[in-house]
Amino acid sequence: MSPLLSELLNRLTHNEVRDLAWAIGSPSLLPGLEQAPDDQWYSQLLEEYRPRLLALDREPAVLLRYCGNCRRLGQYFEALWHFFLLDHPRFQVLGYNRQQVVAGRTLGAFDLLLWDHRHRRIEHWELAVKFYLITDIQAPHDSALGINPCDRLRRKLDHMQQHQLRLSRQPAVRRALTAEGLMPDHTRLVLKGRLFYPLGAPLPASHAGNIGRWGHELPGTGFEPQQKLGWMTGGRRTCEQRDRQNYRDRHGNWYVRVNRSWNKEGEHGKMEARSGVEPD
Repeated sequence: MSPLLSELLNRLTHNEVRDLAWAIGSPSLLPGLEQAPDDQWYSQLLEEYRPRLLALDREPAVLLRYCGNCRRLGQYFEALWHFFLLDHPRFQVLGYNRQQVVAGRTLGAFDLLLWDHRHRRIEHWELAVKFYLITDIQAPHDSALGINPCDRLRRKLDHMQQHQLRLSRQPAVRRALTAEGLMPDHTRLVLKGRLFYPLGAPLPASHAGNIGRWGHELPGTGFEPQQKLGWMTGGRRTCEQRDRQNYRDRHGNWYVRVNRSWNKEGEHGKMEARSGVEPD
């Protein structure tokens, strides 16, 4: 996590404004991915937008209205980015969740088509926020499972890179976009989130701070269970008791507790991932 993002998260008071800062300025979930911006790119966006974030924290009504109806975390993350792009003079949104229909057939959807005034080009962005538990530290990416163990990092990444980000390369889609003047010149994979390592396991030598721990026992004193929309920056305590729950303490440490049956499902999903077999 950059010093600027850390400073803003400590200073901003409204959950939605803090989440917006995190959505923009947090590091990539996986460094070095093809088509993913580096962390400096996110830090620069955050630096440029810092005065606006402080203004929104004083008067957040417009942001609250924009994302107030979001109930799912992925939907909320996309809404935060959409608000930022509409609000930032550098960008012009040309299409948002745009279904690509050719000859009556839906071939896919673009999360975002936009014009970048600085680079003077159309760009295609795909957005995702994901939280994964590493079940084998020797093969972290292949063994990363969601709290719903059917959600696997490797499968999600393959789908985004091999299908979603290549949508404009399909000949029929390329022709349609070119005719509309919307053919992108550049693509970006905006993938944020957090990886959780087993209790007691060594952490990677270098990481950007977007990590946590997971285990089967309740966390120690000071950890508060978070509502689903609180998984980015916390601040949304819940009293609901779940077998699979994300916790945060006041120091910014994260912990996911899962029941032991989840672990068995996770091991089963990991073996399927290595064999290339998809779950039913």
